[in-house]
Amino acid sequence: MRLRSTLVLVLLLIGLGAYVYWVEVPKSQEEAKKKTIFEFKPDDVTAVSLVYSDHEIVLKKSGEEWRLTKPLDAAADSVTVKNLINAIAEAEVKKTFDEASDLAPYGLDQPFAKVTVTLKDKELPTILVGKSTPVGYSAYVKRADEPKVLLTTSAFRSGMDKKVKDLRDKTILNFADNDVHKIEIRGEGKDLALAQENDHWMIERPGPYAADAATVRTFLSALRSMRAVDFPSDQPTDLSTYGLDNPRLKLSLYLGKDNAEKDLLIGKDTADKQVYVQGSGQPVVYTVSDWVMRDLNKNAADFRDKTVLAFDREKVTAVDVARKDGGHFKLVRGEDKQWRVEGAGEGKPAATAISQYLGDLHDLAGYEILADQPSDLGQFGLNQPLLTVTLFGDENRPLGTVLLASRQAEASKKEYTAMAQDGQTVFLVRDYLYTRLDKQPQDFIEKPAATPGTPTAQFTGAEEPEEEPAEDEPEGADQGEEPPGAEQD
Repeated sequence: MRLRSTLVLVLLLIGLGAYVYWVEVPKSQEEAKKKTIFEFKPDDVTAVSLVYSDHEIVLKKSGEEWRLTKPLDAAADSVTVKNLINAIAEAEVKKTFDEASDLAPYGLDQPFAKVTVTLKDKELPTILVGKSTPVGYSAYVKRADEPKVLLTTSAFRSGMDKKVKDLRDKTILNFADNDVHKIEIRGEGKDLALAQENDHWMIERPGPYAADAATVRTFLSALRSMRAVDFPSDQPTDLSTYGLDNPRLKLSLYLGKDNAEKDLLIGKDTADKQVYVQGSGQPVVYTVSDWVMRDLNKNAADFRDKTVLAFDREKVTAVDVARKDGGHFKLVRGEDKQWRVEGAGEGKPAATAISQYLGDLHDLAGYEILADQPSDLGQFGLNQPLLTVTLFGDENRPLGTVLLASRQAEASKKEYTAMAQDGQTVFLVRDYLYTRLDKQPQDFIEKPAATPGTPTAQFTGAEEPEEEPAEDEPEGADQGEEPPGAEQD
């Protein structure tokens, strides 16, 4: 009897589980799934038509790319088009108004937009987009094949509000940085050429000078990431209108083995402080943000490598530092790869401080070029440098010497200058860079750690420590002062 009852209960549980799995779960999933105007896969869309009262836009898919075919034939911005299609596919139906006899209250008698989506195998009924609701964040829409009015989000309506320029591809120059082997910049009194040789950039005109690779990369990035803001003309008849008949700047890139040339012409400013440009021989005139002129209007000094002394820090075996005040010390790396400090007396060398010093020397770079092949170092203070730092390599061979000095630029302003002793260029360097190199031998000796119950490492014993104030008398009370920091956060 008990066995039969158990079997019945098991069968009932199995049946209940099957009912929940096959009936209730799908039903709850269906109810949880939001209802949309249409159900389709965005990847199946081959065309989209947007019809407004004053213009019509037609987009068609060609392979994996999208193109505008109306009102003009031009490349479309694939990301923007995909976002448009996703907005249509995900348009949620929040409410339905059945059998609406008068479409005027919904703005559907003269719809704001008519949206038609074409799939691989069929064209979906047109969506009429009406007006937004007086309150809330909703908009009225209607399928052309149904009488009922639907309520969707106002974001759908704003997402369908497109101009031709919104959907056009805004790329002006398309290239890969690694393909560029030469750059030319002409105009506004400059004629500049840079070329890549053995993975290093050089300034050929005027030059030759070593170029700073990071600056070249930044320049190419600015050029590549430039995007159109608007499209004033697709077939201009008079380039002088845009200052492109005699452009302020002409930038030329030479790409690949075939030396393909891509150009950018930069014309005059627009009334709203944008800039007219024309790219790579195309007739289209674009406007771009005014940062383009600022970022691309470079001269030779901007591209110059301003490293004071180039060297391989791993090959340095000694650093000799001579100071104008007569101080002198030397950092020496032995065969055991350990550093010692000559001229500092007793103490363990601070390996971290020495490594940082080498790094600061290696990275020392100017922010401005003062002179090439100067005839008088005195005007830069370099005839009597504050610091003379000489680097040595294996077998005590000199790797180079850095001279650092100062000069009084104005009554209250001191500038720091630097150059390699055998170099040809004088640079201005930031004061904090000079401070990092203005060291004494003791700066490279480890400081003794303080131990509990003893004075700190900074207390030398030369002076008696100040007497502790009495517990019932705050320090400074006898002068009528507040204790330090009493009124501070």
